Amino acid sequence: MKQFNLIQTVKGILFSMAVAACSNSPVLVDTEIENVELKTPDEGKVIVFSTFANRSTRAVPTISDLEFYHNTFKVYGTKTSNEGTKVQPIFEGVTVTANIPDSDEENSWTYDIDRYWDKQADHYQFVAFAPAHAPLAYDHNLVEVNHETAKFFSQEDYTLIGQNLQEGSPAKDEKNAGFTGITAADGTATDCDIMRSAPFAVEDPATTPEVTLNFSHTLAKLLVTVKANADNPYVITVNDVTVANLYSTGKYDHTNGWEVEGTDVVSYLYTTPATALSATDKTYFIESLVMPQAVADTQLLTLNYTITSGAYSEQFTYEATLAELFKGKATNFKAANSYTVNFNIAPEKNIITFDAGITNWDNTDSETNIE
Repeated sequence: MKQFNLIQTVKGILFSMAVAACSNSPVLVDTEIENVELKTPDEGKVIVFSTFANRSTRAVPTISDLEFYHNTFKVYGTKTSNEGTKVQPIFEGVTVTANIPDSDEENSWTYDIDRYWDKQADHYQFVAFAPAHAPLAYDHNLVEVNHETAKFFSQEDYTLIGQNLQEGSPAKDEKNAGFTGITAADGTATDCDIMRSAPFAVEDPATTPEVTLNFSHTLAKLLVTVKANADNPYVITVNDVTVANLYSTGKYDHTNGWEVEGTDVVSYLYTTPATALSATDKTYFIESLVMPQAVADTQLLTLNYTITSGAYSEQFTYEATLAELFKGKATNFKAANSYTVNFNIAPEKNIITFDAGITNWDNTDSETNIE
């Protein structure tokens, strides 16, 4: 087997990434070069990565592209040679950054010190998580990436603060992006949409020249929408919405995913502005990440609204537990699933109707309602 020298200024490996699916022709960045063998440009092609969030990456990121959610990921990769007897890390927690040009050119991912395919290697294995600052880690103990003993894990507990993407500006659609896990300059904190890729193996770089990483969400998402009955003669205004008492803290296990730790709880709030409902479109008031856990009768949804007709107005409150709303349909908030409660307020019928839906949080447009 050839031995290759470490090169300080090399052009190298290309990656393609995805969120639960996204495709791209990205390039990765590494600041740690210890114990890494690199090929010179005349000895092999650069390793290329692409990312997915269910569909192909385009110049303008969409919800099917990893860069719609995060502009970094951290990758681990090994090559195995000498008939499986020698394993070498070539990407050991390398941070990869999205490059989104102001043009029709395809997006790319960049990293320092490019890596090159080794034609003498038996095969390669890759995994990653996003964003690069996510509270996850990966340990393969110098054995092959995706070995049965390798694992994703959290080094400490992670706590959700209850960020609501719809607070301040409720919309007719989900916003999806915004759970960055980054604290803004003004001190505003955010929850982190933590994603993990499926492993990707390359046996022959000649036939598989691009590493395609498919990411999925590791947390659940909760949505609450409200609309007015199309036939009502009133103005109905939502004042505030609260979903209270969901466990906020968890620890990540490679096999089981996030598991609740402790008894701390979080409430998801919509407080402003008071918003008049449409009779044709539902409005999203809650869009928040949820730690995977059981649906319980201690989890309370409260909807406060006002009905106005001419000079007359009256305030109303509706309360229900999540166990009641999802009864017979869902017993747990599961990773990568989206849980929606849709309210339809019809004052002339003296009733509020609702249906609760669960969809695979795969960024498609389909939704399955639970009635």
